[in-house]
Amino acid sequence: MTDFMRRLLLPYPYLAPEDEGAGGGETDKVDEGDAAEGEGADVDEGKAVEAEAEGGDGAEEGAEGADKGKDADEGDKASEVAASFPENWRELAADGDDELLKELKRYGSVKNVVKALKESKDTIRSGKLKRDMPDPKDEKAMAEWRKSEGIPDDPTGYELPDTVKTRMTDEDKPIIASFTEYAHQKGATPAAVNLAAEWYFDTLEAMEGERIAKDNEARETAEETLRKDWGGEYKANLQLGAQFVSGIPGVGKDWTDARMPDGRRLGDIPEFVSWAADMGRGEFGDPVFATSDSIERHNSRKAEIEGIMKADINRYYKEGLDREYSEILQREERKRA
Repeated sequence: MTDFMRRLLLPYPYLAPEDEGAGGGETDKVDEGDAAEGEGADVDEGKAVEAEAEGGDGAEEGAEGADKGKDADEGDKASEVAASFPENWRELAADGDDELLKELKRYGSVKNVVKALKESKDTIRSGKLKRDMPDPKDEKAMAEWRKSEGIPDDPTGYELPDTVKTRMTDEDKPIIASFTEYAHQKGATPAAVNLAAEWYFDTLEAMEGERIAKDNEARETAEETLRKDWGGEYKANLQLGAQFVSGIPGVGKDWTDARMPDGRRLGDIPEFVSWAADMGRGEFGDPVFATSDSIERHNSRKAEIEGIMKADINRYYKEGLDREYSEILQREERKRA
């Protein structure tokens, strides 16, 4: 059978069993090549169709694939860096320093250590991190530190605001000087000193206002109580009490402003003022003898009446000097009693 007939009768690309190994070798090789080429074309065409069908999904996944690829590259780089250090890199870096080793164990990688170092330096450069006060004995270090904190070289360098200066009295100056000296030793900034000084005077004024209000209320209450008890003898009894207490050694005439532990003034305590008046009446007998001036006036008037009585007895009785003279004698009698 001729080659032509074989190709017509046999299914392409197979060969009849009896022709295998027979005299048509070259023809068979060519046929197999053609078959392979035809089969490859079909496969390529199938892949092209499949790729075309999946084209939409591939476009959507492109960006995500690029990001994952970038992350993968960075992860590979990090892994390469980590792999270049031994497992005991913390111990090697600490070099026997237990505190340093403890600090390094807080970080999971060398990269984190470097990152923390950079963040610390950035914080220091920004000025947000304040230096601790050095040893006060180190004068040079203290001078540098004060300069960095804006603290003056000595306590007198603090410039207090006008809101403080205008309220400062001579009595306040030693207190403020003592405070600024203490603040300077403790490394207080000018802002802190100004704040404390303003608080001091604000507090003093508030306390003074409250004290004055309480004193006024207590004085009015005491006066109302004593006037009710003494009636018309109110002023005379006050004079007797005041003269008696002021005569106590070391007390003086300002005794009314002396304060009790609870803050009340002695002059505003009705019970004390009443006791002082009783003691004064027993001591002097009459308000006339409570002061040296009043005693002098008493003696002078007595001598004047006695002179009139001796010179003009009619006038003595006509002007009622006999009654006034009797009262003078009664006062002296009460005093002696």
